[in-house]
Amino acid sequence: MNSATLQPDFTLEAVFESLTSLPVFPKVVHQVMKMLDDPDVTNKEIAQVLKFDPGLTANILKITNSAFFGVQQQVNDLDTALALLGHQKLREVLVTGAAMPFLARNLSGYEMSHQDLWIHSVGCAVISEAVARAVGFGDESGLYTAALLHDIGKIVLDIYIGPRLREVLILAKQEEISFSEAEWRVIGTDHALVGASILKQWEFPPDISRAVRRHHDPDLFIQDELSACLAISNIVAIQLGLGVGADGFRYCLDERLTDRFGLSRQDLYAIYGEALASYERAQDLFGILLGDT
Repeated sequence: MNSATLQPDFTLEAVFESLTSLPVFPKVVHQVMKMLDDPDVTNKEIAQVLKFDPGLTANILKITNSAFFGVQQQVNDLDTALALLGHQKLREVLVTGAAMPFLARNLSGYEMSHQDLWIHSVGCAVISEAVARAVGFGDESGLYTAALLHDIGKIVLDIYIGPRLREVLILAKQEEISFSEAEWRVIGTDHALVGASILKQWEFPPDISRAVRRHHDPDLFIQDELSACLAISNIVAIQLGLGVGADGFRYCLDERLTDRFGLSRQDLYAIYGEALASYERAQDLFGILLGDT
């Protein structure tokens, strides 16, 4: 075999071509999400669909028993979980359970362990609820989903062009720019755009993939509320040090975000306080993946 054939392909085209070979996000999740839009659907009907995916069902039970979701009793079966959660919380539990296998990865190019990726992703998601309440954003479940999956593009970039991420890190440090800007300059895209492409392929709603695409771009994330809320949630999670990797602490809260929602300094203090409280309540949720529970 020619040695040239052994060289990894670090081209941008190869990155996007690789998306077609990614594992598929569980179809059962989207099926149940659609069912939850029907006010007449019963928990029994939902349970019948979920039982076709035993692994997801097991994750749902683990997550339901997390203190973050507020269930007051130990839940040992799917029927009880569905009865206690309610439709909004069920959406969040579903997407968290389905995302666990994807987020259990080491990202060496970003200097993140699987613990870091999980903690940052879940931390951003739980913080998003505090942000939604603070700014009066109504679609908490949609924001939670976008927040949980906002860094999914890092996984693809780490797999397919991991060695080049060292160049990104060096450039970001040398020129004191954000990791996202350095990604664009070195590889011609960033993890946000790749992540949005993945979510589109996985058939998530366009507004969620759009928010993921925009969450690092100040000119774009102020254009709609979901993107703006995601940007705030991510920055708060970073500034609180939740699962921060090589790109941590290179992002700050853009004043256009605070202006968009009319947030005062006192409002921001309240968001950070509530975010910390949410983080504390979610400790056992982090432990689910890390083997602490």
